[in-house]
Amino acid sequence: MSTVAQISQELKGTTYVIHMTGEIDVSNLPELEGAVNPLVSDTSANSFILDCNGLEFIDSKVVGYMAYLYSTLSRSQKKLMIVGANSTISDILTLVGLNSIIPIFPTTEEALKSLNQT
Repeated sequence: MSTVAQISQELKGTTYVIHMTGEIDVSNLPELEGAVNPLVSDTSANSFILDCNGLEFIDSKVVGYMAYLYSTLSRSQKKLMIVGANSTISDILTLVGLNSIIPIFPTTEEALKSLNQT
């Protein structure tokens, strides 16, 4: 499989939004980890959104990383949310039960709004 991914991040208030497009699997997971892991220790951020708009494929290693990221952030009382997952990605997250621990929203705006209500 040809693995092409683009990963970028932006800070919206106290929330990092990680934009992921293309395909992310074991071959380019280190690129995602390299973009996200340094942000986890940023004390000015208290939540993270994984924006899956444009993300076409993830494999089990990426799902495992999402679970690890959730666990790591939770220990620091930080939140993780997923937005914009297409039906394929959503089905994978549901199949492994990640949707029951990581909130999933249709849009970044809805995820950000949920933070203001808590």
